[in-house]
Amino acid sequence: MILWTEQGKIWKFPIDNEQGLDEEKKVYFTEHVFLEKYLEPWCPQKGPLRHFMELVCVGLSKNPYLTVDAKREHIKWFKNYFEEKKQLLKEVGALQDRELGNKNTPKQIEH
Repeated sequence: MILWTEQGKIWKFPIDNEQGLDEEKKVYFTEHVFLEKYLEPWCPQKGPLRHFMELVCVGLSKNPYLTVDAKREHIKWFKNYFEEKKQLLKEVGALQDRELGNKNTPKQIEH
């Protein structure tokens, strides 16, 4: 049993439900909750794609089992997926020509 404990197969006693989460102790909780900042460089400011990604961020922010890095990787996966499907998104009208990944697009102010 000592060998299994040292290998990480069983928990150390007394049992601590945060065992193995030493890296997460260094991360402030707002990093887990406020994920929309990772959408800013690439996601459109409005439209169905933005709405979907905001819902993804809400879902990820409520998931206590993922690390911040895992949450960032999920968002990055969606970014890459939508980059690959850019042409299809334009054809169905979910994306305008100047959106998705164009950082130099001027932001329009709506009144």
